[in-house]
Amino acid sequence: MHSKFSDDLLIILEGISDGVVSLNREAKYMSINRAAAEIIRRLNRDPSAIIGQSVWEVFPEVKGTVVEKEIKRALENGVRIEYEFLYPPDQRWYEVQGYPSPEGVILVFRDITNRKAPA
Repeated sequence: MHSKFSDDLLIILEGISDGVVSLNREAKYMSINRAAAEIIRRLNRDPSAIIGQSVWEVFPEVKGTVVEKEIKRALENGVRIEYEFLYPPDQRWYEVQGYPSPEGVILVFRDITNRKAPA
């Protein structure tokens, strides 16, 4: 039964439009869904090559930002996080929600640039 649940969960994660990544306790990528892979490609990174690398290795420009602060807070305290940030390399806004998991944290994110744009 657990296997069927896992299969169903994978189908759901692949079908949603939000990016979903799981990080282990060292902030290393363990898995990414299709939507996350598309965003990662747009940022000139190879999604298949980031598995096993830390967020800080893949995106060094987020060190010292709310991204680093919040991911570390989630990993160290096992708490839910939520934040928005402007990613300077692509000038796009992202909304991120993080959920503690036994392995580390699951991040769900979406591009909210259109929402942040002045009317």
